[in-house]
Order: sequence, then C-alpha cells, then structure tokens
Amino acid sequence: MKHVAIIVDWYGPYEDRRDAARAARDFAGPGLYLAAGKCAYERIRRIQYIGITGDLTSRLLRPHHKLDQITKEAEYWLGEVGSVGIPGRKAKVTDRRLDLAEWAHSYFLNLPLNERKKSVPDSPVTVLNRWWRIDCETPWIRRRLPDWPDLIDYRGRQHGAQIAWLGGRRIRVSTRNGNS
Repeated sequence: MKHVAIIVDWYGPYEDRRDAARAARDFAGPGLYLAAGKCAYERIRRIQYIGITGDLTSRLLRPHHKLDQITKEAEYWLGEVGSVGIPGRKAKVTDRRLDLAEWAHSYFLNLPLNERKKSVPDSPVTVLNRWWRIDCETPWIRRRLPDWPDLIDYRGRQHGAQIAWLGGRRIRVSTRNGNS
C-alpha cells in the first residue's frame, strides 16, 4: 500500500460533551473525536480515547461506553481531516484517512480506553496534528496535552515509526519485532 499523509485539525478543548456536540454541528460529514482526563483511581490527566464517527453531534450526545469512564478533568477535541482524499476504489465505508488517523493514535499512543486498533497499522501513514481554539481561528501555541505529539510518522513494519513533539522532544518506535 502507498504511504498516506494526513493532516488533522483539532478544535477544543471542550470541557463538556454537550458543548462539543453543539460545536460539532459546524462540521460537515464524518470526523474524529478525542477525549482526555482521568478515569477512576488515576492521578494524571492523559489522553484516554480516540474515535471516528459519521456524525460527531449525535455520537457525543449519546451515552458512550468509553467516554463515560472519564470521570475527572475531562476535555474533548473535535478532529477534521484537512488533507485531500486517497485516490482509488474504496474498500470500506469508513473514510480511510479517518481510519488511519484513529489507528495511528490508538496504536502509537497506546490509548488505554481504545480496545481496537492495538496492532500496527496495515499501511504506512503520517499524521500531522494541528490544534485550534474553540473559535476555530486561533491556533494553540502551547499544546494543552503534553503527551499528544505533533507528528506520528509510521513508515512501515520494517522501518518503524517516529513520534515527534516539535520543539525538541522526539522518540523512535521500532515495529520490526513488535507484537502484532
């Protein structure tokens, strides 16, 4: 498969799911949503879950078996793919860019509430994250969640991945002998 590059524009944080759902009305079509906070007995706020949906508004308003586990200091982000589509026939109903962006975050950030997509992505993918305030115009200069990287660059099983926080922090992840 060809390497796919995806830009995701994230808007937030919303401290209440209802506020995030109201804001999601301005999003056209499917999107990503990400939740951070603390679950029971946790002391450190962190990214807990990422998901994709065809309708952000209704997904955020309905009870959610994973989001409902985040009980303290919750914040929600809405993600919109800002890069062009992938050419060719679609093999799945789900937009491949959304699928790969979710997969890269779930796997490489080892998100605790995501049960699926815990194996190496099936295709090389680069995800560039950009963060915007809830006015959708003002960029965040300092990231709100320090463990959320600017870049996830997975070049394939034999080459591994690089995860980068622009401004200095960078780690390399090998997938040659990984559990997948």
